[in-house]
Amino acid sequence: MFRKMTLSLALTILLAAAAGAESGLFVATTSADFGTGSAAYLPADADEPRVNLLNIHSDAGVGYYDGMVYVVNRLGQDNILVLDLDPAEPITPFFQFSVGNGTNPQEIEFVSAEKAYVSLNETDYVLIVNPQDGSELGRIDLSGFADADGLSEPAQMALVGDRLFVGIQRLDRDNFWNPAGQSYLAVIDTQTDALIDVDPATDGVQGIELASTNPGDILVLGDQLVIAEVGGYVELEGGIELIDANSFSSQGLVITEEALGGQIGEITMVSATRGYATSSAWPTYDILPFDLSNGAVGEKLSGNSGGYIPSMEADGERLIVADRGTAEDLDAAGLLIFDATSGTLVAGPISTGLPPNSIAVMSDDKIITAVLEEAAAVPQAARLMNAFPNPFNAGTQIPFAVEGGQGQVSLVVYDMLGRQIRSLVDGLMPIGSHAVIWDGLDDTGAVVGNGAYLVELRTGALRATGKLMLLK
Repeated sequence: MFRKMTLSLALTILLAAAAGAESGLFVATTSADFGTGSAAYLPADADEPRVNLLNIHSDAGVGYYDGMVYVVNRLGQDNILVLDLDPAEPITPFFQFSVGNGTNPQEIEFVSAEKAYVSLNETDYVLIVNPQDGSELGRIDLSGFADADGLSEPAQMALVGDRLFVGIQRLDRDNFWNPAGQSYLAVIDTQTDALIDVDPATDGVQGIELASTNPGDILVLGDQLVIAEVGGYVELEGGIELIDANSFSSQGLVITEEALGGQIGEITMVSATRGYATSSAWPTYDILPFDLSNGAVGEKLSGNSGGYIPSMEADGERLIVADRGTAEDLDAAGLLIFDATSGTLVAGPISTGLPPNSIAVMSDDKIITAVLEEAAAVPQAARLMNAFPNPFNAGTQIPFAVEGGQGQVSLVVYDMLGRQIRSLVDGLMPIGSHAVIWDGLDDTGAVVGNGAYLVELRTGALRATGKLMLLK
C-alpha cells in the first residue's frame, strides 16, 4: 500500500548543466558473458565515444571525483584503478591500489581529496583510504550488523554533511543470497570515523532499520535519502524508501515494486520529486518515471531493448541509460540518451565497444544546489510528548505528533540561557506520530555538559516546550 510522503526540505534541484551543456561520460564495459572488461569515453562535445581504451575487470563500477576517474574492480581483482583525465589523452592510468584479496569493493565515496571510504561487500568493515596514494587510513567495524554467516555486506553509500550512510544488505549465503531478516543503514561520523547510534535507548550501536531489505542505490536530495530496496528475489516486497538524514526517520516505501510492476534496479532523480527507476519482470527490463510527491508511476519509456540495464545516470537535461541488449539482439547494446523531462529517446544506442556496465558522469557538480520552495503548509495542530528516558545519560527519545495536515516543523534543544544547542528537526513533516533521538551532542558534534535543557517544538504559530535532564 502506498504511503504518502513529504520532503523534510522541499527542494528545487538546479542541475549543473544548463540547456545544451553536457558532461563527458566514462563507461566501464564488459562482454555479454562478463568474461572481458574494457572502457569507453564519450567527451562532452562528441557524438561517438572512444572505445576499447584499456583492459579492466569484467565486473567494474566507475566513479568520478576532482578530475580523476576511479574504476572499482570488484570480486576477483579487488582493487581500485585511478585514471588521470589528461585532455590530450584522457585515459592515462595514474595508479592502482589493492583493497584486500577477496574483499569485493562496491563503491568509493569521497570526503575530500585526501580521504575516501570504500565499501567491501565480502567483509564486515568499511575501509578508509587516501585516494591520492591508496594508503589505508583505518577501518570502521560493521560486525555488529552481520547475520549468521558473519558478514554484513556493506554496499552503496551516500554522504550528507558529516555523516556517511552505508547500505547494509545482510544477505544469507546459505539461502541463495536472500536477505537475512532486516537490512539497515549504518551511520558514520566522518569527523571521528565512529558509528553513530541512532537509537541509544536500545543496547548496542543501532543503525536505521529499513522498510524493506537488500538496499541498492542511495541518492541524496538535500537532507533526504532516496533508497532503492530490492527485497527478496521472488516476491515484489521492495521499492523506494525516503529517509530524513538528520532525524533518521523514515517515510516508508513511497514507491513500491508492485507499482513499478517488477523488481527494482537502478534509480536516478531529475528533479526534487521526479525520477526514473528500472524494473524487471524477468527477462524484460523497463524504465519507468515516478513522482515522489504522490507515489505515481508513469508509463514505461520506449526505445530500450528490454535487456539488462546495470547503470543509469542523470546529467542536466539528459537521462543516460546503459542498455546491454538482449540475447536475440546483441547489437542493441549501447548508451541510450533520453530527454529527462519528457522521457523521449533522443539518441542511441551509441556503441561503447563491449556492452556498457557502469556510467560515470564526469562532473563534480551534477547537482549544483538546492533551494527552498515557497511557504510550506502549516499543520493545524501538533503535540510534544514527554521524552524518555528522562533524566538520561546516553540518549533520550523525544516523541511528537503532527495533526491536521503536513507542514513545517522545528524541534530544537536549548540550554537554560536560551542558546541553541542542537537542531533535531527543521523541515516538512507528514501527519502522524514521530520520534527523534537526542544523543547529548551539540550542533558541532561536541558532548554537552550535565544539567537541564529545554526542547522546543514549533509549527507556525504553535510553540510547545519540554524539559530534559542530562546526567552522566
